[in-house]
Amino acid sequence: MKSLTTRYTLRTSDVDIRKNYKAFAFMSMAQEMANWHASRIGFGYDDLIRDNISWVVSRMRVKYLEAPKWEDEIQFSTWHKGPDGVFSLRDFEVSDTDGKKTLIQATSSWLLIDTLSRRMLRPDHVLGEKSPATALDRDAIAEHCGKLVTPKDGMKPVRTHDVLYSDADFNGHTNNAKYIEWAFDTLPLDIVSGKDIDEFQINFNHETRPGETVELLRGMTGPDTFFVEGRCSDKTVFQCHIRLKS
Repeated sequence: MKSLTTRYTLRTSDVDIRKNYKAFAFMSMAQEMANWHASRIGFGYDDLIRDNISWVVSRMRVKYLEAPKWEDEIQFSTWHKGPDGVFSLRDFEVSDTDGKKTLIQATSSWLLIDTLSRRMLRPDHVLGEKSPATALDRDAIAEHCGKLVTPKDGMKPVRTHDVLYSDADFNGHTNNAKYIEWAFDTLPLDIVSGKDIDEFQINFNHETRPGETVELLRGMTGPDTFFVEGRCSDKTVFQCHIRLKS
């Protein structure tokens, strides 16, 4: 099974003020789909954790061609593209129910981590032949996720966020989808509530846990284009670049 597709009807909790599919909801579904598919091809959470190894998403880039709406039925697909150095690549695609109209495209880069030492592990050392044998030669977005660089000027503190119980997943640290929620919550309400998402990219740099406080800074890099950074104890937790449709 080199790809996995499921049908899904957007619920109230999946959409924003404009009844559009929220970035947070997309990210939440993407991580579920990634684990479901990885489990089916032999290297999901349960397959790896017995050896104290876990997947960690490092980078993701998402393009909204057209935002699905509340109560729309969509097809959500994912596939593994194989290794790229220390990264493993995975793409996602959201389409209408017959699969003819693409609505959202995404690509992501994942790391394998030793959960005890927190060291990065090379996918070819852990997965062996499973990685190339299960890879699908298909791109939702051909370009790999690059490393985001925070602008030197124009970044200003917007607010702080105390990491709470509801932010954490079963690993005890902040779920990756929460960072994109925090990032969008820094945008001016009059702008973000009146425009659709065009594209966003996020780099996940450090874990945070309940009890910690994250400072959120925001700058503009162009018309309707924002850069958000989260910092905690002098470390950059995440970086996110967001562009809204004009």
